[in-house]
Amino acid sequence: MRILHLSRYYWPHSGGRERVVQDLAEGAAALGHEVEVVAVESKARGDRRSRQQSRITRVFSFGTLGSQDFAPGYLAAAWHRADIIHVHHPHTLADVAVMLRARRTPLVVTQHADQKKSPQRIASRITLKRAKGIVVPSRAHIALCGELEGLETKVEVIPFGIDESRWADVPPEPAEGPIRALFIGRLVRYKGVDILLRALERVPELRLDIVGTGPEAPRLRTLAQALAVTDRVRWYGQYPDEDIPRRMAEAHFLVLPSVTVEEMFGLAAVEAMAAGRPVITTDLPSGLREVSSHGETGLVVPLRDPEALARAMTELAGDRGMRARMGAAGRRRVVEKFTRQQMAEAHIALYERILAGRR
Repeated sequence: MRILHLSRYYWPHSGGRERVVQDLAEGAAALGHEVEVVAVESKARGDRRSRQQSRITRVFSFGTLGSQDFAPGYLAAAWHRADIIHVHHPHTLADVAVMLRARRTPLVVTQHADQKKSPQRIASRITLKRAKGIVVPSRAHIALCGELEGLETKVEVIPFGIDESRWADVPPEPAEGPIRALFIGRLVRYKGVDILLRALERVPELRLDIVGTGPEAPRLRTLAQALAVTDRVRWYGQYPDEDIPRRMAEAHFLVLPSVTVEEMFGLAAVEAMAAGRPVITTDLPSGLREVSSHGETGLVVPLRDPEALARAMTELAGDRGMRARMGAAGRRRVVEKFTRQQMAEAHIALYERILAGRR
C-alpha cells in the first residue's frame, strides 16, 4: 500500500505532532508499506541520517503569511502517487492541496486539534467532510474538537503510540543525588510552568529540569529569580529529540502541569511512562485522563493549584517504593496501549477497510 502523509513539519523539528507522524510513518514502513511524508522545510537542525524507512519530501517555505507557510512546492508534492492520503490537522496548506488534487484517492484525517482561525476553518471543514475516516487519539477529542460536530460516525479512536524500544534502555532512577523532577514541552502559557515554579518554591529539597523553549521563557526565568528557585532549576532550552532519554534518565518523575485543554493528549507523559517514570498531571478533561491513571501510573492534581502540586511532588519525592511501583505500571500500560506498532497496525486496518469499501 502507498501511503502519503501531509504534515506541516517533520523530524528533526521537535514537537508532539511531529513525533506522532514520524512513528506512524516508520511503523507502517516497518510493516512493509510504501510511505512518503510531505513536510515544510523548517529551520530545525539535526542529523537527518536517522533510522528512516519512509521517504521524506521536504518543501521549502519562503516564509509565513499570518500563521500559514508560503510553500508553493507543497501543492505539487501532494500530487505524488498514493493509495491513501493522510492529512494531519490543523494544516491549511494540506487542506488546499487536497482540494486541488483529483478526488479519486481516499482521504484520512488525524484531528490533532481544531483549526483556531475562522477563515482557515472553512478549508479544514471541507477536508473533514471529504475524508473517508477521521482519527483521534482519545475519546475526549471527540467532545473537545468542535470541527467534528456532525461527523462523529466517521471518527475512529486510535491512541498515539511511541517506539517503546527507544525508552527501554533508560536506566532506573538515580540512586544518589537530589530528587529531580522533569518538565518537557514548549514554554507557552497553557503548559502551566509558572504553576510548577510556584510549587517548586514549596518543596525546597526538590530539583527541576526544564527541557524546551518558547515565548514564555524570559518571563519564566524572571519568575524563577523572584521565587528564589533559580539555583534549583536547570534550563535546557530546545533539546535534540534523540537526546531526550538522557534527560529522562536523570529524572525521578515527570510533571505535566498544563492548565487548559490545549494539552490534548500529553505524549511526554507516555514517553515518561515508557521510561519507567511516574507522572504528575492535572485534572484536565482531555486525553490526558486516558493516558495516566491516578494512583496507578502517577498522580493527578487540580488545575492551577501550586499547593496541591507541591504536595504531590513531595509525596513522590519522599517515597521511592511508590515511584518504582508507578514506573513499572506505566511501562506495562504503554506496552498494552501506546506502542508504535499498535498505532500503525490500527491505521493500516482502517486504510484497508476504506479501500475495500471503495472497491
